[in-house]
Amino acid sequence: MQKDEGKVKRFISFLWPFGAYRDVNRGTMLERAAATRYNKTLAKSLPVYINRWAMSASLELILTEVAPAFMVPLFAFLFSISICLLVHLIQVWMLFKRID
Repeated sequence: MQKDEGKVKRFISFLWPFGAYRDVNRGTMLERAAATRYNKTLAKSLPVYINRWAMSASLELILTEVAPAFMVPLFAFLFSISICLLVHLIQVWMLFKRID
């Protein structure tokens, strides 16, 4: 059971980078500064996640064209989620690029 939980956590962290980020609104001023620096170092890996979601969105868009008609709404829904997450990742990455 624990092996399955570990695989699920690794899969989630493969797709979603924000689980490792620290809250910069809690703690003393020094703790917040340390959390900001830590988050900046993590933000350097955001282009990898952007690429993953872009590839996922591309695959889902292709699947909407080649899939049977009853599957098209599912792939269209997944495509819209991928695009939303892609835009969010790009926005966060650009925010951290501006802070540097």
